[in-house]
Amino acid sequence: MEIFKINIEEPIFLRNLLIFPVKNGLENKGLSFKNIDNVMDTKTGRFYELATPDVNKIVFDYNGDTPVLMLDGEEVTGSMQNRIIAQSFIAEPNVRSQIPVICAEENRWEEIGGFKTGYCSYPRIRSILASSFNKKVDTQHEVWKEIERKLTITRTKSRTSSMHEIFDNLNDEVERYLEGFGGLNHNTIGFIGVAGNQILGCDIFCSPEIYHKFEKKLLRSYALDAIEYQHSRGTRPDIETFFKKIITVLNNEELKSRSGHKRIQGRKFFGQMVFHKKIPIHLSAFSN
Repeated sequence: MEIFKINIEEPIFLRNLLIFPVKNGLENKGLSFKNIDNVMDTKTGRFYELATPDVNKIVFDYNGDTPVLMLDGEEVTGSMQNRIIAQSFIAEPNVRSQIPVICAEENRWEEIGGFKTGYCSYPRIRSILASSFNKKVDTQHEVWKEIERKLTITRTKSRTSSMHEIFDNLNDEVERYLEGFGGLNHNTIGFIGVAGNQILGCDIFCSPEIYHKFEKKLLRSYALDAIEYQHSRGTRPDIETFFKKIITVLNNEELKSRSGHKRIQGRKFFGQMVFHKKIPIHLSAFSN
């Protein structure tokens, strides 16, 4: 059964970043979620290291009453090193969970205080996370290599090879993308991002309410990638075909078992999808 009934709207131009709003969308049965920024601000949830710290795992202790949606690529900073969440995850109320993470700061393994929330990884990194189902891919190595590439191309310095410092150093440039932007229409449930002749990716949620909790963080991450394409020229890519391929994979294969987290792959894209009570909550997909 098809669960996608979406409309892709005309693009909104944020400098050279084209945002194609997506409306209608996934099944929605009134589900509500918090995000990690909210629960850490209200001190209803916290991240911390395992008793014996592990590069690829941290603990999330949550005592709130509403599930928490964490997106692939969201950053938590501090403690022994900055990490990014390896796959979309839903933390249930009053549960302590181990969260799979990837290091986003290669040259530090030193305690500097508790975890805080950070940015959301830009699409190139999230594409690497989505492709990690391929056992031939060393995800950690590929993420470190991509961060080094980004540091070099943006002429950013970081003693610890930190993704966070790329965002910090390019903050003014990223903010210029959002000047005068008041948010997408309240019926929007996500968007497809394009820069130059490149489809950066898409993020789609099951409801406008949930989408708007993540909107600014996601747009900043897409803007960071778009900076590289400011001088690119070429034909606008075919986003309808790109998304049709994603829908075909989801409807034909991935939704036979609607539970937990799934990685998806098709011709020229990698992605992730997370379910809650058999309902699809968030889809992310990126060009490869």
